[in-house]
Amino acid sequence: MAKHEARRLTLKEFLAEGTAPHVRVSDRFNGGSFMDCHCRIFAETGIWIEELVPAFQKLDAHLAAANEKTVKTLSPDFA
Repeated sequence: MAKHEARRLTLKEFLAEGTAPHVRVSDRFNGGSFMDCHCRIFAETGIWIEELVPAFQKLDAHLAAANEKTVKTLSPDFA
């Protein structure tokens, strides 16, 4: 993996760049958390978008709190 200069961007700045960086995700990356993905993308590209952190933390908390009752309620055909 090539070293990239760390860049802290806002979401608006990132979207204004027009092209997304190429990110290689290893074949071992299956699932995981939103924050884990954010950290992996930072390691690969050097890009960190601080305003995504609270959203990803909340999404990860919701995933961690999921239980069988929630799954059955949301996806009765799946559970």
